[in-house]
Amino acid sequence: MDPCLFQDDIERNQHEDAINRLCDEYPEQRELIRKNYQESLVPLLAVASIRTYLPIFVSRKVKDGLTVKH
Repeated sequence: MDPCLFQDDIERNQHEDAINRLCDEYPEQRELIRKNYQESLVPLLAVASIRTYLPIFVSRKVKDGLTVKH
């Protein structure tokens, strides 16, 4: 994921951890998870004034998309 998206390493690590948890849950969908996560995250980063809960919101959105496809 593009490091320029994040305010600091802590924020980047939180998103990477969220992606890794999704990949652990859906190992056959790793590439799709990373792509969908970033596509869901970028618009939220542009408008979010509080970014703390973004990993949770984006993970839920990606997970919902994966469960609909299965």
